[in-house]
Amino acid sequence: MKYSSRFFLYAPLGVFLILCVAAGVHWWAMASSLSRRLDAVNGHQAMPGVTVSFAAKKIGGFPFSLDTEFTGFAVSVATPDGPTRWRSEKFAMHALTYGRDETIFEAAGKQQLRWGQGHRLDFAVGALRASAILRQGALDRFDLDLIGFGSKAFVAQRLQLHARKEAATVQMFVTADGLTNCRRNAIRTAATVAKAEAFARLQRAEASWTDAVAGWRAAGGIVPTDKPNPLSDIAAEDLLNPSALANAACGA
Repeated sequence: MKYSSRFFLYAPLGVFLILCVAAGVHWWAMASSLSRRLDAVNGHQAMPGVTVSFAAKKIGGFPFSLDTEFTGFAVSVATPDGPTRWRSEKFAMHALTYGRDETIFEAAGKQQLRWGQGHRLDFAVGALRASAILRQGALDRFDLDLIGFGSKAFVAQRLQLHARKEAATVQMFVTADGLTNCRRNAIRTAATVAKAEAFARLQRAEASWTDAVAGWRAAGGIVPTDKPNPLSDIAAEDLLNPSALANAACGA
């Protein structure tokens, strides 16, 4: 076999091996950086007003994704009525090491929500999946899809929340199907949050929810609705208050 023939035979294999090594090095660098960031925020504020904690973590997904599995995962968000805290027995987040800046979140096992003065809700889910898309370092879209919600307070076959940034507004869509212990069997509502530029620092994780809402109010922010809306009477400050949401949606 001539030298030129051997070159064209082995060159593609050599290029493939180089690409594999480069992808591996890139993944290990990103995984190590992610691990350090997670350890740094464990039990501390990940952004103003938001505290994240977990008992253990494991990072996998080599070589093209970062799949992080947590046990004993909890998130606490400061609100005017005190912290709202969600705890999940099992939680995972998934992100690609290339392409658009999108993170997928999943939760399973026992779930618990605490808020206000001693309020608590234990619930279970068939599936909980969410996604967050960043654009130029700021949150551009958030989607939440929860299937099979079960608790003593109420039951829902499916709950969905979708929010996306459009110019100077945020478009929000909320749906709920198969509700029990509520005055409605289903909810369909949409809202346009005006003056949404006031939330820019919150989108970049530079401000707390409370401060962002205060700035939005000062800028004349409103949520106009053209038709009866089961959530239209909720103040922006109460959007993280489960009691206010339940009262508006279910008449609890």
